[in-house]
Amino acid sequence: MASSKEMQWIPSGGVLAVAIGAALVAAILVNVYIGHVRSQYEEGSRQFYQLKDRVDKGSPIQERNLTLVRIPQLLEPAFKMAAGADDPAGRMLIGRKAPRNMSPGEFLWFYEFKEEGAGEITHIPKGYELVTIPISADNPFGQQLQPGGYVNIRGEFEVGSDPKRSEVKVMTVMENVQVKALGGSAEPVALKARTYDNVQIMVRSSQAKQLLEIQRFLKTKRFALGVTSQPEGAAVEPEISKEVLNLIERPRAGAAPALPPPPG
Repeated sequence: MASSKEMQWIPSGGVLAVAIGAALVAAILVNVYIGHVRSQYEEGSRQFYQLKDRVDKGSPIQERNLTLVRIPQLLEPAFKMAAGADDPAGRMLIGRKAPRNMSPGEFLWFYEFKEEGAGEITHIPKGYELVTIPISADNPFGQQLQPGGYVNIRGEFEVGSDPKRSEVKVMTVMENVQVKALGGSAEPVALKARTYDNVQIMVRSSQAKQLLEIQRFLKTKRFALGVTSQPEGAAVEPEISKEVLNLIERPRAGAAPALPPPPG
């Protein structure tokens, strides 16, 4: 009995072209969708530094020891004290010494890195004073500013010559000033964030008097701080801006003339 052979269907050229085109369109749509999902994920997330190597206590944490991990926005509250790659304060931790033996997979937490020089307020050199600088209590620094960190001090000044017309200018008072304490405490800002409306810095006695005088000229009677990195190279003692000193020393419009001294 003759065996029957199954008929094999061979698509025509037109049908094959349509099938290939449909496959290409499907592949493109899948790639577009994946790109859209990835874009939404990246827009709603932040990158944080994570160790990929072991770093022993006291050894500097180098960029080669770190990798970037993207954290979804939903989980960001748990990482508010971690060093983010888009945060200048987070990048400042690169090069800092490990506070303990650190293992791969750990994140960098601000409260673990006590600034060099923090807590050194028991000894005040001769000719210097520890002074309090009032700042706004609504400060955004969180764990980014620690005792021993560095700031630029600024203020809003009335610079107009006409007392009837307000003319305010933001001026830098001092640069690269080391903060000795926050709100009177030299302890690092840890898990429990604290609110403070003043910081303590150490300056020469002559500068302490000038800062008090400058405070009188501030529009809000409070200074503004800008967190900055530790200055490189040899330590240079910060000076008060000459522009600010000239402003507070110039005669004020409408001021009463000085009275002559009483007869001897």
